[in-house]
Amino acid sequence: EQTTNSQCLYDYRYESRSVLVIGHERQGLTEDVLLLLDDVIEIPVYGLPHAHNAATAAAIALYEYCRQHRDS
Repeated sequence: EQTTNSQCLYDYRYESRSVLVIGHERQGLTEDVLLLLDDVIEIPVYGLPHAHNAATAAAIALYEYCRQHRDS
């Protein structure tokens, strides 16, 4: 999700107990959902298209979580 306070996935450190919320591919997350979140992560995109679809974004985020917690 791209917000003014989103953190880059490459710099983000997941807590071992995390919840992943995936937004709509075009509209993202609603404002009321964003207000409930502790952190918002943005996945950098280079080139076209300017965004990943929801399934790809979820897979990338889950992979990074697993990479960080592979010994847990």
